[in-house]
Parts: sequence; C-alpha cells; structure tokens
Amino acid sequence: MATQLPKSKPSQIEPLLTLDEAARLLGRSHWTLRLDNKAGRIKCVRIGRALMVEPQEIRRLIAEGRK
Repeated sequence: MATQLPKSKPSQIEPLLTLDEAARLLGRSHWTLRLDNKAGRIKCVRIGRALMVEPQEIRRLIAEGRK
C-alpha cells in the first residue's frame, strides 16, 4: 500500500517523513536515500539522530525525474 503525500497549503506545516516512508514513496531503499543525502542529491532534516525528509523535497525529486 503506497503512502500518499498530503496536499500542501502555504500556511500549513506538513509533517516530516521518515526515511522509510520517503523511500517507500520513491521506490528506493532507505540506505539509498542516506547515500543520496550524503551526496547532496536529497535534502534531509536531522532531528536528534533521525534523518527526516520534507514532503516538498519528495515532490521536487519527482518533478526533476519527469524532466
């Protein structure tokens, strides 16, 4: 079952996605996303020890892939 990205509203703060959730949306492994983060291909937010991904970053990656 695919996780759906919430619709964004400019004044609404969207919840961050875990690496596992973001990986599931992108069809990648969380290890690949860690490597992409280290290489600068995806921006992650560090909260304590956890890496989180903003939903707009997922949208950016999908849009770039469509070009």
